[in-house]
Amino acid sequence: MSNLYRLRAISWRHRLSPHSSLRPLIPLSRSQSRLFRQLTSYNFSFQPPKTPLKSPSHKRYSTTASATPLNTSSQHSSNHEPPPPKDPLFRHPLRLLLSYLKLLALLHLIWNHVLSLAPAQGPSMLATYPITGTWHLTSRLHVFGRNLQVGDIVTFHIPDRPASIGVKRVIGLPGDYVLIGTPGEFWHSGADPRADDALMLQVPEGHAYLVGDNLPASNDSRIFGPVPLGLIRSKVIASMEPSFERGPFAGFQWVRNPMQRDVPPTKEEVLHARSGR
Repeated sequence: MSNLYRLRAISWRHRLSPHSSLRPLIPLSRSQSRLFRQLTSYNFSFQPPKTPLKSPSHKRYSTTASATPLNTSSQHSSNHEPPPPKDPLFRHPLRLLLSYLKLLALLHLIWNHVLSLAPAQGPSMLATYPITGTWHLTSRLHVFGRNLQVGDIVTFHIPDRPASIGVKRVIGLPGDYVLIGTPGEFWHSGADPRADDALMLQVPEGHAYLVGDNLPASNDSRIFGPVPLGLIRSKVIASMEPSFERGPFAGFQWVRNPMQRDVPPTKEEVLHARSGR
């Protein structure tokens, strides 16, 4: 083995291979050239032993397994890999049940405190809404009269029928003056304009004056008086008329307040209104 290491040193110095037939570019000494000829005549081919190794660490490997290609062994090992773990949510039925309960609780909070959808019927809001077939999308953020304006449409518990829900328009808020009765009724009946129907009423604190758009067929504050704000449930923000032919969102439209101007009045309109008083 010492001669082999010496041959490697000579080959590296002269950039030659032990099996190279080229002569070295730098002349060698007599001993180096003799050693070079002797070692280059050796056969360095390595023959593996015919019998497998008897080491205990190699007992589990067979000659057929070592002769198989690399890609075949990888496919064989992939077939015996354990299946991927399941989602922990579906591993136990109690977790799945708990998830459904959380979803139902979230929907309950949204339905009772954010948005709600309910049908409405009756002639009190003609011609704004038909008698039947209308569904109202309401905002529960306006419960108890929060952030209401004159002209908004609200749902409320009817004072003389607490189990029933009514849909009316806000005509007066606390501190506003409203007309008692139906406008123009005393002229057609021939009554004195100074009768009670022509008197003005100031809406008390904590109340709202609610009237339907169809005055002759509406049961509203003209009959049971101002409604406490605690009975107001929600504000109507959209309406639709679903049907099987046109779909669930047929006739969908956002509710617009006709008593609130989108653009502030001009100076000429203000002067004209003051001159007409």
